[in-house]
Amino acid sequence: MDKFFRKIILASSLVIILFLLLAAWRENLSMDWQKYQQKYKQELFHLAQNDQEKQTAEEYEIKLRQIVLPKLGRSDRCVTCHVAIEDIRMDHMEQPLKSHPGDYLDKHDLNETGCTVCHDGQGRAITVDAAHARDPHEYWEKPLLDKPFIESNCVRCHANTLTQTPNYNYGKALFKKKGCFACHSIRGLGGAKGPDLSDIGDASFHVKMPTAENREGLLNRFNGNVNLAYLHEAIVDPAAQPKETLMQKVDFSDDEVAGLTVYLKSLSSQRRVMDIGVSEVQSSTPLTFPTKSKASEVTGASSKGYAVFNDNCISCHTVGDGDRVGPDLKGIVGRRKMKWLREFIQYPSKLINAKDPIAMDLLKKYDVVMTDMGLTDEDVDEVIKYLKNPEAVTVVSKVKTDTKDQEALTQGVSPEQVSKGIALYQGKQRFVNGGPSCLACHNVKSPDVFSGGLLAKDLTTSFSRLGGMGLGAILKNPPFPVMKKAYKDKPLTEDEVSAVLAFLEKVSLENQKEGGKESSIEFGLILLVIGLSGLFGLFLLYFLFWINKKNKSVNSKVYDRQLKSEDD
Repeated sequence: MDKFFRKIILASSLVIILFLLLAAWRENLSMDWQKYQQKYKQELFHLAQNDQEKQTAEEYEIKLRQIVLPKLGRSDRCVTCHVAIEDIRMDHMEQPLKSHPGDYLDKHDLNETGCTVCHDGQGRAITVDAAHARDPHEYWEKPLLDKPFIESNCVRCHANTLTQTPNYNYGKALFKKKGCFACHSIRGLGGAKGPDLSDIGDASFHVKMPTAENREGLLNRFNGNVNLAYLHEAIVDPAAQPKETLMQKVDFSDDEVAGLTVYLKSLSSQRRVMDIGVSEVQSSTPLTFPTKSKASEVTGASSKGYAVFNDNCISCHTVGDGDRVGPDLKGIVGRRKMKWLREFIQYPSKLINAKDPIAMDLLKKYDVVMTDMGLTDEDVDEVIKYLKNPEAVTVVSKVKTDTKDQEALTQGVSPEQVSKGIALYQGKQRFVNGGPSCLACHNVKSPDVFSGGLLAKDLTTSFSRLGGMGLGAILKNPPFPVMKKAYKDKPLTEDEVSAVLAFLEKVSLENQKEGGKESSIEFGLILLVIGLSGLFGLFLLYFLFWINKKNKSVNSKVYDRQLKSEDD
């Protein structure tokens, strides 16, 4: 029997090893994506017209590919199969080796947007079924979208109306025209008789699912997309669920149903901009645009230049009101050569790195490095047009504003306001619109807060250097690229700006009293002592448990007793 069981174990082991070898072979040598990449490599050789292109084809590596997008919280491996997505020569190929249709990739950097932000699907998957997530029995959260429903994801980034989204535009207009806001609300706008639709495009099968009698047909129709199936059912047959609904059935055409479905699918928590409010209108004079505190109507030949200046430059510069963080720009066009001025506005880092004498003098005088703002050639032209003749622009505020001097924003502030500023700065109290805390990037030398980040400038003397007006302008309309992105859709409220300014003014005054000496608590040594104490405690705990451990196995004690009994 022992020999028989040994043979069984040996045979089982060999079978298991065989299966492991087969799995390893499939995983490393025979996956579908590897076959696609091999075919693409062959096509590169076929299309090569010179030695350099043949060398490129020879060096093409068969490997797992992905686009990591930490800002979007995504890792897209779609390019593992769709390796030719940016190769316009592959337009004749079949999917997944076909180049992306249209000119979308000319306007969207694949390394910044990825694939799933537009198409949905499971970005981390490396098989077709899992990546497309269309199995109606799996209930994937985000199955791959087809036309026209892919239009619903454009509003994740775009606020203005796009000609490329006709179904979305039609559905949005129809939603308003049919009076849907009378019963339904979106982000607080609308009625309360029906359910809030703010995030209806995210409703998963746990929340909203077609009724049993309609489920199979609708899931097959929408490739397993539970959310689209439910939205379609709710539009076409509102009485399906709930039965006691007040919503009446409307005989919509197929185009109207498609448009409404696309629009409702777009109502998602992932939207960057809600389109039910006011969006910036890209038009000629007059140009109406919103700011974080007011809306203004700007007229004049260089109104667009004023808008660009207001969004990117005004936090650090004025035109005729004196120096702020940087110099007053009134008359700058007459003082500088046009070529130098254009380059410095668009790419100041190039001149600073090249040790340009004028740029270095400005850096020495103002002690602030001007950063590249990502302005286009057109933006620069418009800004220069505005700076040439700023008097030609007329700005009429459409909202009543407080006429008090902004420099006095923090004068006479209460201890409660300073405490609030401390809490907001550290992140103990979140900003209303969800912006990151200041502590994440900035440090201040104050006993009121923990040591902060070193990614950005120390703010200990920021109030004394910039004043309430300059610092307040930066907080309201951040001019620096990283800060601008962080607070793009998460602006600080007036109350939050005042509270943070109150705290920074307090820090500045304390620093002056200390003669500029560091007054913050040195947490590094404290953390070191705590860490070493904890490590010592762990070693002590391990020692106490280890000292009582058995040095030999239980079997050894049984064996010793057996020997002793035999001796006896």
